[in-house]
Amino acid sequence: MIKYDSVTKIFGVGKEAVTALDNINFTIKKGEIVVFLGPSGCGKTTTMRLTNKLDTITRGSISINGESIAEINEVKLRQRMGYVIQEIGLFPNKTIAQNIAVVPRLLGWPRHKINNRVDELLHMTNLEPGLYRNRYPAELSGGQQQRVGVARGLAADPEIMLMDEPFGAIDPINREQIQDEFLRVQSKIKKTIAFVSHDIHEAIKMGDKIALFDNGKLIQYDVPEVILTRPKNKFVADFVGADRALKVLGLMRVSEVTNFKPQNIIAGTDNAQTAHKFLEENDFRYGIVVDNNKPLGYVTLKNLKYENGLVIDVVENYPHFEEKSSSLRDVLSYMLMHTLMTFCVVDDNGDFIGTVSYNDIQRAVKKSYSDEAEKDWKEV
Repeated sequence: MIKYDSVTKIFGVGKEAVTALDNINFTIKKGEIVVFLGPSGCGKTTTMRLTNKLDTITRGSISINGESIAEINEVKLRQRMGYVIQEIGLFPNKTIAQNIAVVPRLLGWPRHKINNRVDELLHMTNLEPGLYRNRYPAELSGGQQQRVGVARGLAADPEIMLMDEPFGAIDPINREQIQDEFLRVQSKIKKTIAFVSHDIHEAIKMGDKIALFDNGKLIQYDVPEVILTRPKNKFVADFVGADRALKVLGLMRVSEVTNFKPQNIIAGTDNAQTAHKFLEENDFRYGIVVDNNKPLGYVTLKNLKYENGLVIDVVENYPHFEEKSSSLRDVLSYMLMHTLMTFCVVDDNGDFIGTVSYNDIQRAVKKSYSDEAEKDWKEV
């Protein structure tokens, strides 16, 4: 989709010349999010600016679907691309609807098509059209403005999105929410996205692949799992951090380690003493309480010892996690907070399907590293 072939960018001439990019080669496939990552001044933003001809290439070429961007009019090229930046850049004197409609109007779309597209994008970014389309940017929070910025980038249904630290100015709580919403949208629309970030956590979460730059050179280009488990050199290892095993957990989902047949299940309608005997005879330290196929929490031998009523009356609540969306990093964090080593796993309807334990997570991390080590051995 987007191919960078021996791309070099030099600013200035003679003794004042600075090489911002040095012989960069990689390809972004259709429908991928590729995060350009690295420290300040590494070349990631320059690579993006070259992609839509905000800067000119010194040597090499960039092509889109096999066509060199050198042969494409820069205005037409930019109209084919959505562009979302950290500062958002909404027009303060235009309504939200007018901001989103800027590019479609330039392209001459009919009014009814523009109105439908605006409403569609507001819905897509969780902004109710009836509440937001006639407001002005100053009336919105920073997170809401950023959603409008994303909607504007998508307005003309571009093949490609360029996103330059789009969520960097948002507070951590809203940033996490907007990232999740964007990934939800991307799972449906499958745009090809070049995404600049300096945050390794964001890169791991958002990127199908990561292009890691340093001093104008592309150091490693691969999927996040490989960058974390097989860093190419000391720079990559230092950049991703000593806690990269924990970062790997952010990529892994509960579904990968769920125990679908736990034995220590107790019905909420069971008698407390019957449940106590069940735990004692099977040497279980606790039981998971389920009622109408919904997980309620857990009980221990101590909870049940002097009770004669129903188990549901003494159950202790604790979090449960969705099979598809919850990361093992989140689960481990809750385990440490609650000093519990096992949690329930539920499906999309909230029905109990199994458990995830600390030992399950530990084995998964060890396996991810052993698998990569085996690949290294086979490649030697």
